[in-house]
Amino acid sequence: KIAAMSSADPNQAAKAAQEIMATYESMKSEVRQYMLKIQELDADRNEHSLVVNTIKDLDPNRRCFRLIGGVLVERTIKEVLPAVKKNLEGIHSMIQKLTEVLKKKQEELDAYQEKYDIKPARQLDQRVKAAEQRERKAPSAKSGGVLA
Repeated sequence: KIAAMSSADPNQAAKAAQEIMATYESMKSEVRQYMLKIQELDADRNEHSLVVNTIKDLDPNRRCFRLIGGVLVERTIKEVLPAVKKNLEGIHSMIQKLTEVLKKKQEELDAYQEKYDIKPARQLDQRVKAAEQRERKAPSAKSGGVLA
């Protein structure tokens, strides 16, 4: 599509290509942000699971401390455990929702990449390396094969 425009006006084609790449980079950045947020929430989920598994078998009247908004508060396990379990469930559902959104965003990015035939640098590097390996493995004409 860009090639068709390039014959009409090179400046317009360059501008269109820049807009396409800017949109692509923006979409890629958005996907990256979702991935980072999911990783962050996964770490929180692991911490909450660790706390639940550690205190679930302890005496419910035992003192424990909980960090709430940067303030360390003394509570009992029977007060803290339900709150931590509820937070764990909330984190789990948020991860599921974000994973669904991430999947849709990734599909949109892939479709956009396909539509405009965008080849990420990493993909091009892999193709170049594969071609170089094929050249090395293929017998060259100068190697002197058997002639009959």
